[in-house]
Amino acid sequence: MKGSWSRLRQCLAIVLLPIALFLAACDSDSTEPRLPEYSEVAVVMNSIERSLSIIPIDEPGSAFTIGVSPEGTPVDVAVRDEIAVVPLGTYPFVAVVDLVEGEVVHTVALPEGSGATGAAFLNDSIAIVGNPGRNSVSPVNVLRGTAGDEIEVGVYPESLIGVGREVYVFNSKLDENWTPAEPGSITVIGADLEVERTIELSGYNPGAAVVGTDGRLYVLNSGSFGLGNGSLSVVDPVRGVEVEHYEGFGDFPGSITWSPRGTVLVGVYEAGIVEWDPSNGGSFIRGLDDPLTPGDTPPVAGIGFDSRERLFVLNPGYCLDPGVAHILSADGEPIDQVTIGVCPMELAFTELPETR
Repeated sequence: MKGSWSRLRQCLAIVLLPIALFLAACDSDSTEPRLPEYSEVAVVMNSIERSLSIIPIDEPGSAFTIGVSPEGTPVDVAVRDEIAVVPLGTYPFVAVVDLVEGEVVHTVALPEGSGATGAAFLNDSIAIVGNPGRNSVSPVNVLRGTAGDEIEVGVYPESLIGVGREVYVFNSKLDENWTPAEPGSITVIGADLEVERTIELSGYNPGAAVVGTDGRLYVLNSGSFGLGNGSLSVVDPVRGVEVEHYEGFGDFPGSITWSPRGTVLVGVYEAGIVEWDPSNGGSFIRGLDDPLTPGDTPPVAGIGFDSRERLFVLNPGYCLDPGVAHILSADGEPIDQVTIGVCPMELAFTELPETR
């Protein structure tokens, strides 16, 4: 099996979709939201269930679920304040979700054949959504529920990240067999919705990234499935160039986060979490021979730290039963775990407003 990280997740969703059609999270009877007056939450995308699990970080046991669509193969979520954006994969639409009201407020049409994968907020009203099937992105006004004209980018753009007042679009350059044909690149979209520059990468199949406290962008290249050629590109956003490239990140790494102690954590789906120190030329603190495996069992999907420096780790299992969100200390010690939706793949954090 070959393909990109997001494509792997979409394939899992397509294969297992008939099994999940009965799941209650996709109908109108989603669990009633129960939030404190003011809350930071983890927002988890459950791919097979086509839902979001909302986990208040102060009350993980009060997590609830919002269904986002009766169709599609979502694998990504972007959040800003109380708004979440969910591209729907094989269904060429994007769902705009009000996390406070616990409902979908817009389902916005994208160009036919979009592929609808990857999203990032440019500002409070505009999110950029990837159309990997069309080598373009679409600006979506989350307040009006409308999509603007396509913006041409590179080949197979399936992951995006907001960096300041820009959005970085990662072009994985997959061929018709979903295999990376050449090293990837980044297309930078500016505040005026124009392409500002292109950054060439050394790694194959860029699929995730994080901005470090050093101001650099750490881009995780998933490589080709089964070849064990995952790598890390370090990009200087100011100069707009890749300044370093490191190999040794295993087979199909798919998630990345910056730790409170200034290191990079990478989730390798079937292995666990490795830790890499970017200082002094870069080196592994915890490598593939000794990965962190919350619950003692991979796979590992989305990872990320909340504002209290606790590490959230998603374990989708075999994507047939509800998944688990493990909550760990910054040192990897277990704190709690929460049962969530079927096939959790990505997560993001946001703070919800007091007044609602």
